[in-house]
Amino acid sequence: MSALKILDQHPEWLRWMRENLARGCDRADLTRLLLQNGFDTGSVDEALQTAHSPLKPQASHLSAPALGQPQAPIVYHAKPVFMGMSALNLQHESQGNSVFLQDPLNPALVSQVLTSKMQLYLIADFMSASECQVLIELGAKHLRASTVSLPDQHAQSGSAQVLEQLGDQTYVDLSFRTSQTCDLALLNHPKVLALDQRIAQTLGVNAALSEGTQLQRYRVGEQFKAHTDYFSPQSEEYVRFATERGNRTWTFMVYLNEVKLGGGTQFVSIKKTIQPRQGMAVVWNNRLPSGEVNPETLHAGLPVLEGEKFVITKWFRER
Repeated sequence: MSALKILDQHPEWLRWMRENLARGCDRADLTRLLLQNGFDTGSVDEALQTAHSPLKPQASHLSAPALGQPQAPIVYHAKPVFMGMSALNLQHESQGNSVFLQDPLNPALVSQVLTSKMQLYLIADFMSASECQVLIELGAKHLRASTVSLPDQHAQSGSAQVLEQLGDQTYVDLSFRTSQTCDLALLNHPKVLALDQRIAQTLGVNAALSEGTQLQRYRVGEQFKAHTDYFSPQSEEYVRFATERGNRTWTFMVYLNEVKLGGGTQFVSIKKTIQPRQGMAVVWNNRLPSGEVNPETLHAGLPVLEGEKFVITKWFRER
């Protein structure tokens, strides 16, 4: 049996405890959580008794009561489903290890990929198998070709397979993105509306700041090459798509099925590929602590090699 940990020897947990005391979390809930994570009872009690001056949350860390708060300029949260922990140890960046976080308000586990390059989170079992199947059946009836905001800027001259420019000023480029999309938000289905609210509540961001939820289907050989979700500042695409509502802040994606082979989500800069698992959410911040866009969020939907992949994606904006 491993030795119990002393709380004041773990500053990241100590800061987490103080910040949650400051936001009104129940001391008994915090004690229970710390004991579950292997801390000595005496050290927990002593830390709680001496926590007279809670530490002020730092904007550069995930210290808010909900996941999306730190770098979103306008945030509303009534009763957050979960929160993150600030000042995490980032020494295992090269291995892409994860640390599991838990909110006293919710038993669901959230894991953070430990890297200093971006904020990236996984939520196991965010949706049940039955919930996933309902969305697959709903979205499969309303598919269209997936689009990009601009044709592949890195393709060799003439190699971009742009089929058409659509009325919304997006493009179908089969040299870059080959999946199909359903605009679930346009169906006005009660299951989709409920999911929209659930995602926004989980992230801790007003649903009015979100784009409509989409479903994507990838069949064998289909992919989405490496890209970022934000619109490059001072670019043509920014003027087209971000002048009114601002840039994208957070991405919230959920895998709806298991993929037999391939189809992972590859984060290029941290050399980590996440394999689809039914019901698992992948959440990341597209910005730096300064509020500028984060190029390290470059990611790709790798080709499906066997079977097919269904995901839903929801993006949030600055305003």
